[in-house]
Amino acid sequence: MTSPPLVSVIIPSYNYAGFLPHAVSSVLQQRCPQVEVEVIVVDDGSTDNTAEVARLFGPDVHYIYQENQGLSAARNAGLRAAHGDFIAFLDADDLHAKELLASHLKVFTAQPELDIVICRCLDFSEGANRQVDGLWSLVNSHWDVHACNANLAPVHCYMVRTDIVRRVGYFDQGLRSCEDQDYWLRCYGLGAKVGINTDGVVFYRKHGGGMTENRARMYHHDSLMHEKVGCMLAELPEFPLQAKCAGWLAHAAGCLVSAGYLCELDPERSRVMQDFFTKAVLAAAPLFSHSVPRNDTGNLRYVQDYYGGRCLRLASWSGLQLTPTAAKALMVLKRMFPRMADLSSDALNARLRSTYARLCVIGLPSQVGTG
Repeated sequence: MTSPPLVSVIIPSYNYAGFLPHAVSSVLQQRCPQVEVEVIVVDDGSTDNTAEVARLFGPDVHYIYQENQGLSAARNAGLRAAHGDFIAFLDADDLHAKELLASHLKVFTAQPELDIVICRCLDFSEGANRQVDGLWSLVNSHWDVHACNANLAPVHCYMVRTDIVRRVGYFDQGLRSCEDQDYWLRCYGLGAKVGINTDGVVFYRKHGGGMTENRARMYHHDSLMHEKVGCMLAELPEFPLQAKCAGWLAHAAGCLVSAGYLCELDPERSRVMQDFFTKAVLAAAPLFSHSVPRNDTGNLRYVQDYYGGRCLRLASWSGLQLTPTAAKALMVLKRMFPRMADLSSDALNARLRSTYARLCVIGLPSQVGTG
């Protein structure tokens, strides 16, 4: 009888003893004839009773303690200890829905060429039960292009083959935010193939103790990520695959978002991101006229329109004053998308919503229970 695949689930925890039992239990309940689970809890120097809580689970949990080094270092400790055929992540204050791992493996079995599978994420803070903002809905339509704009989904949504983890290596411990986006981008740069799991769900908790509450740090590291994306686009001819122009446009839109958020928090850094926006537009422009094949079956034209329109909309961000070079790049963009450039703000927003809806090829059920 063949043994079921082993999935290593890495749970970093820092002073989250109150949440940890629920997170661990949500993973242990994934065990079934189709899935074997290895739970690795990495205590990142907690001063509460995290160790005591983790040890209550006995041999079901592999507990690791380290001095406080941050989230990336904790995940890396888990990666070094993992023995699974697949790797998944879960933060100590979040939950896996029932049968999540089995549903991930079902997708891998149906599409053995995949290296990564992504599911959706619901915010269950105070019973919110709503989808977390992100690009998950767009994964079936040029996911590598969308990855040039922003992170596709929170880290908990991913399951990845251990083979590609060993090739990519470890999380960048120099990043104190957006470290997961950096990691997945490095996977994509190695040619990882991504699929979507429409059945699986993870539950994400937003609260004052979360890392995403530190907005200034998050936006600064987000800007560092956009720099990395720009370097990848320049250095990797086949990334995104057969969609380089769209990739540059998606990157340009991401740079403008970063510039907008930083215009008051860090004006100098905001100007740097405008420089990256300029470079991205100028790189996209000469590719634009022949960037969409006649037999376009993947909605590439709509992907380009979406990010071109996003750039036009974001350029009017309240409080964002474009540098002279960014203003010239905006004029280039308007010549690339003359019809959208002539639209009013309301009409452009409506156009973007319509295009986004066209690209969201996956229908999302509105309510899912934690079980």
